[in-house]
Amino acid sequence: MDTLGRIKDLASKEFTLDANALDPAAPLDTLGIDSLSFIEFMFKIEEEFGVNVSDDDLKGIKTLGDLERHVAAALAAAGKA
Repeated sequence: MDTLGRIKDLASKEFTLDANALDPAAPLDTLGIDSLSFIEFMFKIEEEFGVNVSDDDLKGIKTLGDLERHVAAALAAAGKA
C-alpha cells in the first residue's frame, strides 16, 4: 500500500471515516477532524512510519495530502522510501 493509502486507512480507523471517500485535498476540519484529535492521530502516524513531525511541521499540515507529502519527504530523507 502506498503512503497516502496507509494514511487514509489509518485516518478511516481513527476517525470512523470511509477511506475511499477521503479526499486528500480536503481541509481536515471539513472531514470533522479537530486539532486535538489530529495531534493524537499524528502520534500514530509517527509510530506507523517511523518519522517525526515537529510542531512547526504540524502547523503546515492542513490536508491528508499535506501529511502524505511530509511523511514521504521524511522517509526519503531517512533513506526509507
